[in-house]
Amino acid sequence: MTNDDKIDKVLADLTRERDALDEQVQAMIGDMAAAPEEQRRSGEWAAAGASTARYLELTERLAEVEQAIIDLTRQRAASGPPPSVH
Repeated sequence: MTNDDKIDKVLADLTRERDALDEQVQAMIGDMAAAPEEQRRSGEWAAAGASTARYLELTERLAEVEQAIIDLTRQRAASGPPPSVH
């Protein structure tokens, strides 16, 4: 397995993780929007609420994954184009 193949595999894994995280974040945004205003002020969606903490964890991990994708994509591009087969 070449280095590019390894990078491609990691990129595929990170992309799947990013998609799953994004799906969870979007679901949480929908849940928050559907929550009554009072619950958002003092319940799970309050500043120190459990849902807020989970949302922050997910978005932090999503940012880490997206940065890893950017870094690997740059690394892949820096290695140059794959050799042509003649």
